[in-house]
Amino acid sequence: MSRAGWMKRVEAVLKGASFEEKLVHTSADGIRLEPIYGQLAGPRAARAMQAPWTLFQRADHPDAARANELALDDLSNGATGLVLVSSDSATARGYGLDPARLARVLQGVHLHAVALRVEGSGSMAIAELIAREPIDPERLSVSFAVTSPAEAAELARRGYTGPYMEADGRIWHEQGATGAHELGATLATAVATLRSLEGLNDLRLVRSTGITLAANQDMFATLAKFRAMRLLWRRVLQAAGLPDAPLRLHAETSWRMMAVKDPHTNILRATAAVFGAGLGGADSIAVLPLSLAQGLPNAFARRVARNVQNVLTEESNLWRVADPALGAGYIETRTQGLCEAAWKVFQSAEAGDWPAPNPDSKASLPIIGAAAYPLGQEYAPETEAPR
Repeated sequence: MSRAGWMKRVEAVLKGASFEEKLVHTSADGIRLEPIYGQLAGPRAARAMQAPWTLFQRADHPDAARANELALDDLSNGATGLVLVSSDSATARGYGLDPARLARVLQGVHLHAVALRVEGSGSMAIAELIAREPIDPERLSVSFAVTSPAEAAELARRGYTGPYMEADGRIWHEQGATGAHELGATLATAVATLRSLEGLNDLRLVRSTGITLAANQDMFATLAKFRAMRLLWRRVLQAAGLPDAPLRLHAETSWRMMAVKDPHTNILRATAAVFGAGLGGADSIAVLPLSLAQGLPNAFARRVARNVQNVLTEESNLWRVADPALGAGYIETRTQGLCEAAWKVFQSAEAGDWPAPNPDSKASLPIIGAAAYPLGQEYAPETEAPR
């Protein structure tokens, strides 16, 4: 059926009501979204390798021995990477590792066989730990989080391929930023990082900076956001005259969307978030355990966080199609709309006018009540877990 024929039927059903008011929605970023689309051509936005994304689990327990026990259990049951969250990290959520105890945390972990991410001040401690092992740094998958260009240069000298520094969009998302604001501000941070590392050669420079974005329960918005970031990064490299290189794009399920009083509903939100980020081209994903807002998660909550990803990669095989949304009218419209809006935010930030998110925004949030469990204790379900 042609669009004209479809519109004729729609008008008959609307009985004089406005098509624009009833069936057209405008997103928070001003993107006009219609109820139906045909195929639209668009640029490809996919992971560099046609392989499953890396399944990360947080290592954040303050007790090094317990953190090691949990990490080994995660790696034995599907996780392919660890996020080492130090206590001084903005994402520690009140807990976190002591960087001086990383050797104990990673005892028994085969560093050459897993991916590592650092959040907080543990980057150089990890580099020192690896230096004591007979391992070639160039063959490792480590995403550092140094804040000093000198430390980044030192990591490059030691043979690490990057990323050495991270541009983090989660801080914007948690303040209530729209998708375009998160993208634009994160991109501006990444570009500022590139400028600070101009002492590196071009091949090192284009791989020096990773980007982390929040993935929430709006799976199509998340999918479009991750696709848009890949396209925006490609545009930055072109504008800077740098060689094209795949962006190391990491996703973490949204802290802002986590319900406290009914934590098991967070499983559904996390599943939708992983679906969107995975199909949107994230290279790696970390799922926040369902009870993290109530306290340190126990083994059950961590197992569920792992299995959300295990099911979507191993059973649903979401990784097997590269950029599955390519050409889909609705997603292409959202992706291109986000790119245009985010680029304006990026240009404003470059001029010194950074976005001002609204932290009181309730858009896309679950109902969140007071914590039912004291922070600092491991969460234990009151009843048997749902089947």
